Amino acid sequence: MPICPSCGAAVAGAVATCANCGHPTGPAVVPPPAIGEVVVDETAAPGPSPWGSGRIHQDRQWPTPSRGWLTAGRVLLAPTALLVVLATLGSTIAGRGGSGVDDDPAVRWTVHTFQMWLQLTLTAFGTPWRNSNSSSFGSSTSGIHVLPYAVAFGWLALLWLGQRLTARARAAAGAAEPTGPAAGAQALRTGALSAVAVLLLGWLSTGSSHVDEDSLSLSMQVTTGPAMLPLGLSGFLAAAAVVLAVDGQGALRAEAARRRWLGGWLLAWQHAARVVGALLVLLTLVSVVMQVLVDQPFPQSTFRALTVNGGVYLFGVGSGARAGVGGLRGGHEGTFALYDLGAHGGQWWLTVVPVLLAALALGWSAHRGRLTQLDRARLAVLYAVLTAALVLGTSIWLSESSTIKGQVHEARIELLGWSVTSVVVAAAAWAVFGALVVPAALDAVRRTPVPVSVPLPAQAADEPDGIVGTVELVAEERPLVGQVDVLDSHAAYRRPDAS
Repeated sequence: MPICPSCGAAVAGAVATCANCGHPTGPAVVPPPAIGEVVVDETAAPGPSPWGSGRIHQDRQWPTPSRGWLTAGRVLLAPTALLVVLATLGSTIAGRGGSGVDDDPAVRWTVHTFQMWLQLTLTAFGTPWRNSNSSSFGSSTSGIHVLPYAVAFGWLALLWLGQRLTARARAAAGAAEPTGPAAGAQALRTGALSAVAVLLLGWLSTGSSHVDEDSLSLSMQVTTGPAMLPLGLSGFLAAAAVVLAVDGQGALRAEAARRRWLGGWLLAWQHAARVVGALLVLLTLVSVVMQVLVDQPFPQSTFRALTVNGGVYLFGVGSGARAGVGGLRGGHEGTFALYDLGAHGGQWWLTVVPVLLAALALGWSAHRGRLTQLDRARLAVLYAVLTAALVLGTSIWLSESSTIKGQVHEARIELLGWSVTSVVVAAAAWAVFGALVVPAALDAVRRTPVPVSVPLPAQAADEPDGIVGTVELVAEERPLVGQVDVLDSHAAYRRPDAS
């Protein structure tokens, strides 16, 4: 039986007007839905439906997170879990007597030790480990600046691996490589989530305690934790740089194929990164052996997270840089160098071996890749910058700032430092030797002339050995797989429900 659209009353037969309200029925009268049938009205206006109409409104649809945010969260899971796992392992080992704590089941693991080790792992972002004291006599803040390379490189490696796997899955689906703007937007998303994650960990690691000294009638509030603002900024920049380096490769290579100077720097970076990466692996092995076999390794440290730092420290000494400990701002106390060992033993000449091997590997890479003289000069610059930054990054210093009776006192103590001038000079000397002298000698011995310029990809096939360092062009299209739009470079970051 038809239903009147005005009042909802049943209309008997095909009549022109409703017997209940008198309004015309017309063609708007529709048969009611069958019992148990629900008709969804997608065009219904907001508000209650007329009685007896048999229609319901659509439920509110909440927005779906974009695929870019989901990808950013997925690739950040492993690096964030690494920080928590390392802090848990460190606090567990410390609670079992590994750091002088009594081997008592009641103190094998505490929240305080976990917070302390989490603070140590967060220094991998280059943020200081701060300790703030406040009392009725004044306040003081001290910060230990240390960068554990093992944690930092592990975090970066996991993030890079996750992003690479995502890029390979995108390529297997037939999607086009992201453009520069799309890669930049994804880098911003990942950087923002990374900043939120590390700030949350920093907040969890921050702890405070109340200390009372009865003998001095002193009540003091002690707070330890990382510097939050530098922590968030470092987490954002580190994640954004890794994502941009992976997702922006297509746009960078395409631009490098058009601009030879950019292609030269990219080519030099590839060679320098390979050599420095292999050098870090070697220094890690050297440092592990040193920690196991040597009774008093140098530098002595109870933090196993500084294992790689010890190898880089030996590399700096072997390169000829001047190291020192315990000095104040403006100088070092007890400094020494490879050519001026002072009270140190004569076994330090072995530290030259990793430095020499790295220089020879750099020269072989430049020779085998047939880099031009200009590209070799770029390689020397990049290698010098990377090695100098690695050596200077092993510095450990303590900064103190106190306010007593309105007077501010600041100090900076070098616990483990370097002479910046000696580091820069040593890095530049070994870079020139490895990137210019060694490949020139290999060219003369093997009688392979240096190419004047890097040939285009089409000319590389005519070379007898091929051109290792040629910048390859990026394919603009890929075969269509499924329903993926290969021409849409932003498709990887669109919402999952978008067509």
